[in-house]
Amino acid sequence: MAGEPRTAVRNSLTQDEAVARSAVISGVHYEIALDLTLGDRTFGVRTLIRFHASSAAAPVHLDFTGEVESAECNGSLLDPDAHDGRRVRIDVCEGWNSVRVSGAAAYSHTGEGLHHFRDPADGNVYVHTKFEPFSAHTVFPCFDQPDLKATVELTLTVDPAWVVVSNTDPLDPAPVGDAGSATWRFARTPSLPTYLVAFAAGPFRVVRRRHRDVPMALYARPSLHEQLTAEAPELFDVIGRGLDFFGALFGVPYQFGKYDHVFAPEYAFGGMEHPGCVTLNERFLFRYRVTEDARRRRASLLMHEMAHMWFGDYVTMRWWDDLWLNEAFATMLAVVAQPEATPYGEGWTSFTHVDVPLARRADQLPTSHAIRVRTADTDAARSNFGPIVYRRGAAVLHELAERVGWDTFVAGVRTYLRTHAWGNAGLDDLVAALRQESEEDLDRWVDEWLLRPGINTVDVHRDTGGVRVVQRADPRVEPRYLRLRVAAFDDRDAALVPREPVQVNLEPSGGGEVLAAFAHPEPDLVIPNADAVGHVKVRLDPRSRETALRSLSAVDDPRARAVVWGALWDEVQDGRLPARGYASAVLAHAGSEHDAGVLEALLDRASRALWVYADRDRLPAALEAMARGLREQLADAGAGSDRQLVLARALVGVVGPDEHGFLADVVCGRSPWAGLEVDPDLRWRAVLRIAESGGDIDDLLGVALDADTGDYGRRNALTAEAARRSATVKEKAWSRLLGGDHSLAERQAIMAGLRRPGQEAVLTPFAGRYWQTLESLAGTTEIEFLSAFARASYPCFTEDDEGVLEATDRFLARSPLPESVLKVIREERAELLVMRTARACDAAAARY
Repeated sequence: MAGEPRTAVRNSLTQDEAVARSAVISGVHYEIALDLTLGDRTFGVRTLIRFHASSAAAPVHLDFTGEVESAECNGSLLDPDAHDGRRVRIDVCEGWNSVRVSGAAAYSHTGEGLHHFRDPADGNVYVHTKFEPFSAHTVFPCFDQPDLKATVELTLTVDPAWVVVSNTDPLDPAPVGDAGSATWRFARTPSLPTYLVAFAAGPFRVVRRRHRDVPMALYARPSLHEQLTAEAPELFDVIGRGLDFFGALFGVPYQFGKYDHVFAPEYAFGGMEHPGCVTLNERFLFRYRVTEDARRRRASLLMHEMAHMWFGDYVTMRWWDDLWLNEAFATMLAVVAQPEATPYGEGWTSFTHVDVPLARRADQLPTSHAIRVRTADTDAARSNFGPIVYRRGAAVLHELAERVGWDTFVAGVRTYLRTHAWGNAGLDDLVAALRQESEEDLDRWVDEWLLRPGINTVDVHRDTGGVRVVQRADPRVEPRYLRLRVAAFDDRDAALVPREPVQVNLEPSGGGEVLAAFAHPEPDLVIPNADAVGHVKVRLDPRSRETALRSLSAVDDPRARAVVWGALWDEVQDGRLPARGYASAVLAHAGSEHDAGVLEALLDRASRALWVYADRDRLPAALEAMARGLREQLADAGAGSDRQLVLARALVGVVGPDEHGFLADVVCGRSPWAGLEVDPDLRWRAVLRIAESGGDIDDLLGVALDADTGDYGRRNALTAEAARRSATVKEKAWSRLLGGDHSLAERQAIMAGLRRPGQEAVLTPFAGRYWQTLESLAGTTEIEFLSAFARASYPCFTEDDEGVLEATDRFLARSPLPESVLKVIREERAELLVMRTARACDAAAARY
């Protein structure tokens, strides 16, 4: 039990404050001693900070939100009012200073700060840190900003049964202590920003290996030791090959000694790049049968975090407006590393299917922003972690590398890393390094792709002059210089015969259009950006759209198909293609995709198209048609294949209330298909579908829990219980959500079940309460829960869309919440408008 949520303290650091502080402070070193044996709520903190000050005139403060029992600066006790609950004011002298602070701080249950987790299966406790962007000071007093890098010596007093892992190795071969505690002391770290200081502790099991001169280890709970042991060979292989690849690519070997990974319980993110102590979500330690694509995505995560060892850890951004220097590079380089460091082949096709559509959608929201945006404070920094920085950033870096040439791009990156080793850098530093190697107009590239928001739309016009590729005028988005590969196909009895592709250059001047040199007769299908290198939105002309819907699987280039699939999905969200038409195209053509991961992504979108974007009156018939089509394809799927598993998951998610018997068999582990083992994941999918479609799950919950004991089963049960189509159940779930007895991970599980499409009648009464609850939570709960509640509980599935939109506008006009939360609400409002437009389009369609 998490206990009562902590009161949210309005706590941030502005960029101006950070710049002023770093102008004075340098040479920082921390000695941090934490006592984790004091109970489930708080831990003891003792910190010695040594640093150099260039002046005694400027006011200086430490960031710290814990309780201060005593504090002294250069041997003089500080006044009790020096600590205001979030900062400790200190009077420094010119030269070297030392500050000692003793006190206590609170554990978190949100995944940030020092997260505390008690395993419901055995009562064991685990803790782990996650400080990015501004949470280190919730654990120890510090200068919590990325450009005040410091060396750290960490000491932890813990339960004697615990294992502790941190950025560096322990100094002692065995921890010292008595029967009630053990003390672990760790070697001094290299220079790190505070957000990368890390540790995890608990009765972990460990598997060790060495790759060349780098010791490696994997940590997990005892209940996952079987999975840890089984997965370790593949994990170590990918990690080792990745270290070799990146070391050779950058011309700098891995710099942080050991390379450990901790699978942390209730981890709120995918992973975090702490050097020497990478933390990962436990879902990547597979507890059941997964597809090759799931393994590929795990390998991509490992490569993403590894790329950070150079981009972010070895060279660190100065401030959060250059977050893209971390995340865009890590995302892009993980794709580059995939064929070199993993067994899963090239990664750009999957990136085009999965990542690029998310970036395009984010670019079209009212909250769209540039990849690099001035970040006023750490609250704003939190809002920047999203598809634009990660996915759009990776896409435009990919385009830059293609434009200047890969070898030139790598040479510039190497210069950047050598020049700023162990220090901080920013956009200008990267551009200066690239400029040494390339004659490309980098200033224009920066202005167009890093500093401007929005995405340009490219479409095809057919007229008497031939086929023209056009950069569509958009008052919200300035035109850019675009270099695009255009593919074309002729439809010959459902066989699409490719023509020689052409390269077009679209300039902002001259109307942003160019004639594509295709001979007459005009091709039936024209695909701008067919190699997916440009970050643009492609709008198909009517003839190309009809050809694609009829014959897309006949396009032999998987990257070009990915571009078309993305364009069709955009048209659903733009209200130009009926949702049922998209789902029909997926049933007709997705089965020809050789990659089961691509098939799964397309089936997920087809399901969303029906559940969210289809006309409500036609939804039952559309779901029935999809279920029928999936059953037909399952009959031909190979026994035990990834394709069979993907199709089975999709079918379980769309069958109707008359299929509860079939779903109950799945929950009980009885497989309807030869070769397919029913695992806990498929059982829970079936339980959820029964619950949300009005069936009785009381007896089935116990069956599913018996097959999936522990906290994962518990969270899945919370989702299923909240998903039942009953006003009484929704009331209970709402009360449970706000009762304060659950961690953020458990409350997210409740919210995942509470708001389900197709339950508009029972959800409508909660629309008004959403706004009241949001406002009452402000200032009384963690910002992480407030943001999660704002997104997951937004009343988009009701019988009164107009009322919801009006209430949203009134609420936004008053702006009673932090900007990061208001941003979430603006995005949810935009999605509701997309739903209304898409449903109207689907309702107007006579066919499908």
